[in-house]
Amino acid sequence: MDEVERQRKSEIAPSVVALLAVFHEHTLEKLALAPVDSVVLRHTAEGITEIDEDGWCAEYDDSLEEDAIEVLPIRVIDTENP
Repeated sequence: MDEVERQRKSEIAPSVVALLAVFHEHTLEKLALAPVDSVVLRHTAEGITEIDEDGWCAEYDDSLEEDAIEVLPIRVIDTENP
């Protein structure tokens, strides 16, 4: 537990601060150029996929679900285990 408290109290290493500064150097310029209503794209194994506002793939391929057989239970029996 002392180790966790020490990590919270310690400051961020200067090398990490420098790395973050370089990483976020042009963030404001990029945000200024980006359209407000732009879509989020994700690179997947199948290619580039558009992500909707809920975080799901907008172009979902349901061709695999067409082959699925829907099974409805006839009855359900509840038994207690000894």
